[in-house]
Amino acid sequence: MTGKLQFKPVFVQNANTRNFGVMMDRLSLDEGEGRLAVAHGRAGWGKTRTTLYQHGLIDSVYLRMQAIWSTSELDFLQKLLKELGHKTPPGRKGACFTHIVDILTTTPIPIFLDEVDRVPARFVDLIRDLTDISTAPVILIGEEGLPGQLRANTRVWSRVAAQTEFKPMGIADVILYAQKVAGLTLHQKVGEILHKASDGRNGGGNFRVVKRTVLTLLQMLNSEGADGSAVTVEMANTAVRAGLGGGR
Repeated sequence: MTGKLQFKPVFVQNANTRNFGVMMDRLSLDEGEGRLAVAHGRAGWGKTRTTLYQHGLIDSVYLRMQAIWSTSELDFLQKLLKELGHKTPPGRKGACFTHIVDILTTTPIPIFLDEVDRVPARFVDLIRDLTDISTAPVILIGEEGLPGQLRANTRVWSRVAAQTEFKPMGIADVILYAQKVAGLTLHQKVGEILHKASDGRNGGGNFRVVKRTVLTLLQMLNSEGADGSAVTVEMANTAVRAGLGGGR
């Protein structure tokens, strides 16, 4: 019996990661000016993972927007101020805004705002003012409809200095991911099955579903005492039939 296979949650780079890095490089060319960047794509295509990876490489702030903030810009500003190191944010929007601008003007670090399409459009005007006054770059992350939402506001769209569109995982990405995180050696046909089943309605490549299916295969191999090279077409189809291979 082989040793038990383990899942290692490592970050596996792909074309999306590289394109995100290019976008960040483009932002740096406009230092000293307020500017926005936009990263967009369907759910499950790696936007949050890639953003958090980039956030970990540089001095920056990452904030996931909350639907509960939809009626209160104050909640958003207070949370952002806390992330910038201010322990006791004031209870007024204007005061919070001023503190944020003061901090970012001194240290204009990038601000990553994930799922920004979950909050009303007026939040984006507030964000535009923050980048204009402080010159700190703000990266807006959302689903595929985000660019269209931003284009409706000319003042905002004119400040978008760079953007990148996330694409689904390819078959080669699926095979590499399974090897890196679980030590699985997937044959091309197995990779094709996992890729297609991960989001068949949209051509495959949904990271979240690929991850769940890899975990299922890992459990199957461990139950049989098999090693990472033992994944067969039959096993892949079984994992898909178990209900972990479809959906969004």
